[in-house]
Amino acid sequence: MTALVIALYAEGHADERFLPVVIQRTAEQVLARRGRTTVDVLEPIVLNHTIDRQFPTREERLLEAARRAAGFHALVVHADADYPTSERALRERFVPGQARVLQARRAQAPVCDQMIPIIPVQMTEAWMLADHAALCEVIGTHLTAEQMSLAAHPHQVESDPDPKRTLSTAIQKAMAQRPRRRRRIDVRSVYEPLARQIDLMKLGNVPAYGQFVFDLTQALIALHLAI
Repeated sequence: MTALVIALYAEGHADERFLPVVIQRTAEQVLARRGRTTVDVLEPIVLNHTIDRQFPTREERLLEAARRAAGFHALVVHADADYPTSERALRERFVPGQARVLQARRAQAPVCDQMIPIIPVQMTEAWMLADHAALCEVIGTHLTAEQMSLAAHPHQVESDPDPKRTLSTAIQKAMAQRPRRRRRIDVRSVYEPLARQIDLMKLGNVPAYGQFVFDLTQALIALHLAI
């Protein structure tokens, strides 16, 4: 059995709680539908944030991430769009670094050149809002999406200019229904369990996630793991 080994370079610690599980589950789903053979998808290995402290520019950081991921099947590079679309983040924060990595590969340097962008709009927290039922299950509430001030449909989450605040507000409203002694919760604690609960079919209605699924599929095809 082949083991698929992926590295993840993410922008923040909160993203590292949510994205690895979603990436792993998505790869498993793609390979279940289109895999050439049985593949064991390992949870992505998160690269150490010492990269950010040691290298001043984004291009240098991505090149170093690719060096650390040498020998892996793929390197997923996360960048929040911080914008209504992903094009700017892709152009400014992924493509230049990818060009440096490909240049290093042509010079026969040991790097992982199978790079896959993952660019949530506006930020990763938008994806966490795509499945109201999963969020309710994780935080333990029966409030409706309307009562939690959440979008009614998954495709609407990208239009939220501040999904991190929306997520925090929704959790606060849910906690307000509990007895006083049980109202405190660390928002960060929901990231990893939500990644395991979220319905990928609902998440698939979010355009930025759909683009990631496409890019991941193309990478798996290039690796001869999918058709």
